[in-house]
Amino acid sequence: MKRKTVPVSPIAKFKDTQHKKLVVDHLIKAARRLRATSVKEASGTCLTASLEFCLIAKEHDFPVELVMWHVSNDRDFCDHWAVRINQPEVVDLTYIQVSNKASSEVVFELTDYPVNYSTPRFYKTAPLLDEYSFFRNASSGKMPSTLIKNIRSLMLKQDLSKVNHFGSLAGVSTALFSYCRFRARFYFSGIEHRLRLRLDEIRRS
Repeated sequence: MKRKTVPVSPIAKFKDTQHKKLVVDHLIKAARRLRATSVKEASGTCLTASLEFCLIAKEHDFPVELVMWHVSNDRDFCDHWAVRINQPEVVDLTYIQVSNKASSEVVFELTDYPVNYSTPRFYKTAPLLDEYSFFRNASSGKMPSTLIKNIRSLMLKQDLSKVNHFGSLAGVSTALFSYCRFRARFYFSGIEHRLRLRLDEIRRS
């Protein structure tokens, strides 16, 4: 026998809507305090900033998704990150990377992003936050390389689980190519970093 569904009263719906609005207002105020105010401050921090905002949303039991764009034709950035709070809008703490203009605004529509930003990908935050929370107290204050690789591996796993969402194997190949490109960039940036350290040692000797 089917269970009878109990209709939600208009008053309960109103209270739920009001509560969500208060939570969103609180989250936006928090985002404005945390936002990067210069390109230099934002550089290399968009993923960390987005995950930190996801943790705040989790504390308020507010569902969000992590958003990632691949950025083409930009020598400074290859990826960009933000947090989707509803269907058309995201909270972006490092939007100054996109606009190069300082602003107190932190909520943007997905259509606000330039054409060289790829179609955004959306990710469930729970497994990513579990991984991030484990490493976030690293003494260096930066995301350790192991954490970045683990998070991207978890993202790839989510991408590959969305075969039906892609509708074809093209989506799978795109996800795999994205991940391989990340690993290649990560590998070569590591070599570059080690070469710079070695050069500094030679100069000091």
